Amino acid sequence: MLVIRTVTGYFIGQTRACLFALLYTLVYFQVFYHWHGPKIDNRVRQIEGQVVALNALSNSQFVTLKLNQIDQYKVPFYQRVIISVPVAAKIEVALGTQVKAQTRVRHKKWRVNFAVRDARIYGFLHGPHLVASKPVTVEIETVQSNIAQRYRSWLDTHLRDYQLYGVYKALLSADRSAISEEDRQLFRDTGTIHLLAISGLHIALLYAFCFYGIKLVLWLFSASLFRGLPQAHSINGIVALIALILCALFVLLCQLPISAQRAWLMLALFVALYFSRLRYQLGHSLLLALTLVLVINPFALLDVGMWFSFFAVAVIFVVLRLSTGRHWLVRYLWVQLSLCLGLAPLSLLVFGGLSWSAALFNLLFVPLVSFILLPLLILTALSAFRPWLMACLGAFDTLAAKGVAFLLPVSEHFWWSSSHFSLAVVLACYIAILAMLMLRSLWPASYALVLLTAFTSIERAWAPSWQMDVLDVGHGLSIVVSRGRKALVYDLGASYFGRYSIVDNTLLPFIQSENLSPELTLLSHRDNDHAGGLRHWRAAGYGETLARFHPGGRLTCNQHALNWHGLELTPLWPKFAGTNDNANSCVLLISDGTYKVLLSGDISMKEEAQLVTLNALTPVDVLVSPHHGSRTSSSAAYINVLSPSEVIHSSSARTNWQMPHPDVVARYQAVGARQWLTKTQGGIRVQFYRDKIVIKAAKEQKNYWFIMD
Repeated sequence: MLVIRTVTGYFIGQTRACLFALLYTLVYFQVFYHWHGPKIDNRVRQIEGQVVALNALSNSQFVTLKLNQIDQYKVPFYQRVIISVPVAAKIEVALGTQVKAQTRVRHKKWRVNFAVRDARIYGFLHGPHLVASKPVTVEIETVQSNIAQRYRSWLDTHLRDYQLYGVYKALLSADRSAISEEDRQLFRDTGTIHLLAISGLHIALLYAFCFYGIKLVLWLFSASLFRGLPQAHSINGIVALIALILCALFVLLCQLPISAQRAWLMLALFVALYFSRLRYQLGHSLLLALTLVLVINPFALLDVGMWFSFFAVAVIFVVLRLSTGRHWLVRYLWVQLSLCLGLAPLSLLVFGGLSWSAALFNLLFVPLVSFILLPLLILTALSAFRPWLMACLGAFDTLAAKGVAFLLPVSEHFWWSSSHFSLAVVLACYIAILAMLMLRSLWPASYALVLLTAFTSIERAWAPSWQMDVLDVGHGLSIVVSRGRKALVYDLGASYFGRYSIVDNTLLPFIQSENLSPELTLLSHRDNDHAGGLRHWRAAGYGETLARFHPGGRLTCNQHALNWHGLELTPLWPKFAGTNDNANSCVLLISDGTYKVLLSGDISMKEEAQLVTLNALTPVDVLVSPHHGSRTSSSAAYINVLSPSEVIHSSSARTNWQMPHPDVVARYQAVGARQWLTKTQGGIRVQFYRDKIVIKAAKEQKNYWFIMD
């Protein structure tokens, strides 16, 4: 009976804890994340907010506001609601400016694809996101910017002339917008991108700087101050409290980034535990820190950075305990090597790769940032940018810029890409590591290796023969056909304002995450929504993949059939020169001998009729609808000849055109085709097996109760 009572009591206690956590999360969601204002339905509304970010273009600018009021509803001070408003370039807007406008307001639609990090999670963690159309009226009211904005402007004034200005600004304000894409890629490839975030390392260094700086000032003020007090421990506690307050002020100046909040909370807890003189174990302190973070925000579990932070702290503590008595240099080497190995499964889960050189570069860069760059930046800022300190920073900047220029051409070789590890594999790895630490034996690693080998073998045995991904790119088209690790890319999506491109923001991350090697690229035609990313594709080093279908840079595709890794690629159109780009779209038939897929570009009913007349069409299993499901395409004759089982419409929910058109949808329904829409279901993945076709939608696979999309 005693055993039964013990077990029952344990499960009752765990059930109560789970129910309390669930209830707390639901209440927290309703208070901080749920939108309680008027229904957002694309109607014209009066909005008012403060400018927190600007994105200037050639003839317009996008202004990001922290929404204060919409119609008569005032947004609570504890809720952060973001709205993006396009305004004319001639309107002078500055950070901190108060903007009032009449405009149509709608919820932001995030693009969702397989293998690519879900942007909805980022948007959710940073509060509800709204989007506005071009305003009917705009009123600008200049108000005094807050201290955080003045702090960033002050940094801009003094740091913008340095070559690594973006890095310095990130270290002093958590604003990484000024870091170039090349530098950001370099830090990722070398495994040192964590140095650019205001995380545990920076907060701990700042705390140590403040703590020992205050003690030094006290010692200089009176050498007898500590001897005159009976309890020096109390003085240390007061100094620690002041140092924590100064760190909190710095986090406020950085505008409360999530990583900095989490780092400060953990630091405050560990300092409190230390000065409380309570006996505590490492595992308990980490669990207590995790509990505190989750009480502050239970949705912090969705933040990848939190997991990296806690795993890194756990690895450091374990290694330091196991290496007690060793030389400090040996312990430091063990810490860096263990961090590289300990975070590898998590990196493979999140990024689909890891930096094999991370341990080496962290050995060099962590001391460089910790003991040279950060103290120099802090002293320079505290001195109000004295000329002699700025000269020291300038000398460092020159040397560091040379080092970056040396590493940039070879940085891609420091990153090892792999397919994403599944969550089951990552959990198996960490359970094995935990078992090894507890049992002090290598047997758990052997068991884990056997399990992982079996899991990998089963996964490969169940893998499809080939696969097609119709990416969610908004209004446009980009398709990746893959067999093994080789890829064929059909269309590149759009490019906007000469800067933002689907290639850089969706296609390349997808290819890198899936560890694919593009061999062929086919552009259906040269409209922006299909080939706008061509310049970015070439800049990424894939220009040569165009040569097979577009020799000599020709606009229309080569009409010769090709056997590509067992798949027959047969261009069916254009047979004749059309009157516009849409009419010249390359129609590609893909067949593995069992299943057929047709990619139709933007052809219209006229071209469809010519294909039917030429008897070029045969029934297919999967069809990507022509012209995104426009009413000017997908004729009844075309559909009847193809008789597709599955139809995919690549279109955007935010366009002036209704795509797919209801008439088109009805015509496909008439032949019994199942229809998929990227605008509502996200990226569509089609997997071809020997005896079946499996189709998945990204938004259905990544379904979250707290995200309304």
